Amino acid sequence: SEYGQNVFRGAVADKYLKKYGKSSSLLKDSAWTGVETDAEAVASALRDWAVERGATSYCHWFQPLGSGGVRHGQAAGVQISMLSFDADGNPSWEFDAGDLLTGETDGSSYPNGGMRATHTAGGYLAIDPLSPPFLREDVMFIPAALIAYTGQALDEKTPLHRSCEALSSEGSRLLKLLGQETTGLIANIGLEQEIFLVPRDAYYTRPDLQFVGRTLLGKPPARGQE
Repeated sequence: SEYGQNVFRGAVADKYLKKYGKSSSLLKDSAWTGVETDAEAVASALRDWAVERGATSYCHWFQPLGSGGVRHGQAAGVQISMLSFDADGNPSWEFDAGDLLTGETDGSSYPNGGMRATHTAGGYLAIDPLSPPFLREDVMFIPAALIAYTGQALDEKTPLHRSCEALSSEGSRLLKLLGQETTGLIANIGLEQEIFLVPRDAYYTRPDLQFVGRTLLGKPPARGQE
């Protein structure tokens, strides 16, 4: 079956990683990105998989700051050809760990041009090992995160990962105090609506609730946001 063949994970990844003495279990822990031999094996397996599936280029794919609100649905990336030629003009497919782990470094236009001095305008792309690479037509997309020279997030994904990490760390601390030892927490999104009933006297002691401008009957928010 062709279902799922264009996503590099599970059985699909296993098939190509075996050639380099690895398995898809390697991808379950993001630590492989810091081990040169593992990263080279993953890059080689990705190249074989992508070329066999008809890909000719790769792209570090990310969601710029504002794509989740100001510019809905926008994504960004630079497509780079994997086709290379030697001095005699012989072609070959080239893609190594360096190509896989990091991408373009120009972040001068994020979030807006002129926001930072030239020497701090670098934008650094790094692979997001928690999301599997995938193919679309003749391009291999590598999910990535974009941060500034200062370490500030320039995309929508980095704050999400940092929030999940903070939740896991602090949640583990809380569970330890409750007598439950755990190595971490995994956040799952649930579609639900929470409603809080606040006593009138308590409401009058909370300026923040008064300023929000909402009631249980559903008063429209100010200026239409939220």
